[in-house]
Amino acid sequence: MRRFGAHRQTGFSLVELMVAMVLGLIITGAAISLFSTNQRTFSLQQNMARIQEQGDLAMRFINQDVRLAGNMSDDVAATFMPGIILDASSAVTGGSAIPPGDDGGSDSDRLTLAYHGEKDCQGNGGTGMKEIVNTYWVGGDDGDELYCRGNQSGGSGGVVLLRGIKSFQVLYGVDQSTDGIPFASQYLRADEVLASADVDQSRIVAVKIGLLMEADLPVLGGEDQDQTFYILDRQVDVSAGRTLRRQFFSTVAIRNYPWDVI
Repeated sequence: MRRFGAHRQTGFSLVELMVAMVLGLIITGAAISLFSTNQRTFSLQQNMARIQEQGDLAMRFINQDVRLAGNMSDDVAATFMPGIILDASSAVTGGSAIPPGDDGGSDSDRLTLAYHGEKDCQGNGGTGMKEIVNTYWVGGDDGDELYCRGNQSGGSGGVVLLRGIKSFQVLYGVDQSTDGIPFASQYLRADEVLASADVDQSRIVAVKIGLLMEADLPVLGGEDQDQTFYILDRQVDVSAGRTLRRQFFSTVAIRNYPWDVI
């Protein structure tokens, strides 16, 4: 009679299976966490790059226009003195500087520049030198769009340069001495220049510009917290603390100003 020896059981025990499952869950969780972190980092970097690019573009565009302010050509029969225009009613060429209902918003300023050139900020004007008046302000349905309106564009409501502008601030550097050396001894708001008996817009020799830009969607971790930013002379309080924001500042010297009053 043939006898069979004891056969040893093979395979995994219940304990081994449970350990393997736990290790698998840990590895899967780590992979998901790494993917989520990389995705969040990519989104953050993408938004930072977009804000940086748009902020640089806005500053470059406005700064270039500020440097042209006051430029005069003998080929133009001027109807008003070009330069920095603080009162929108002074921009008589092409109608009002800002369309009705768009006053720049409660938290943002507006900037109006006049010079002799060929085309306004909307690309209109054709050939030949003429009086150009460009006005920059923040408006739109969400109040975060930077507009520019040129006086050569007829009744146009302006063109949107970029979106995501939380605040747009402007200060004007005035030269309070008459020594023939252009030096901004004080930076004032437009209403302060207009209200001052000692200075007027012909004595503006520099312009300070401040922008606060924000991303479209929240990309930062954590809970929403109130934040405070200082854009030149303006305190800007925001509540959506998880939204990426960045400040931009520039100071531009006016190249064309009346030497007889400086």
